[in-house]
Amino acid sequence: MPKTPLLAAILLTVFSGAASAASYGDTSPIYVGGAAGRMQFSAPCGAGDGCKGQDNGSGKLFAGFNFAPFSAWQGSELTSSVELVGYRSGKMSLAREHGAASLRGAGLSYRISSRETDALSVHARAGLARLSGKFDGASNASTGVTGGLGMAYALDKHLSLTADYDVLRAGFGALARTQVHLLTLGAAYKF
Repeated sequence: MPKTPLLAAILLTVFSGAASAASYGDTSPIYVGGAAGRMQFSAPCGAGDGCKGQDNGSGKLFAGFNFAPFSAWQGSELTSSVELVGYRSGKMSLAREHGAASLRGAGLSYRISSRETDALSVHARAGLARLSGKFDGASNASTGVTGGLGMAYALDKHLSLTADYDVLRAGFGALARTQVHLLTLGAAYKF
């Protein structure tokens, strides 16, 4: 994953967050987190047969910036944010003739959250991700759309537990129209 753009985005988030932190009381609009889970890969592999694989351990790291909360209807509290996400899969075994696959990448997403109770919130995200993969010894890279749903349970004003389901779309040479499904459990910390 390129480190210079990621570092620049994090610094921009920190500096812009410091300027507007006053509207968030005693917490910052900046959050970070990580999650681990399982990734499933599916793609059409010639003659109508599908390549499917599931790894034994994937993960993602994320950092985001919350914009000021707003109300769409009476009693609602919605928060939108921009998130940087890094993805990494374990090794996935595909059909015998296609060997194994592994993925990694980074993405930028827009997330909207709805607070349902004092502790529980649900969210949806959409964005773009650049994935690079190794398939049967050959490396490829692709950019595609991402989407996801999730929930967070706040343990206190800083720490929350998260559960997310993400879908990433990409194309890798002969494995066009690749779909990657990622189910994770993790934690997030709001500064």
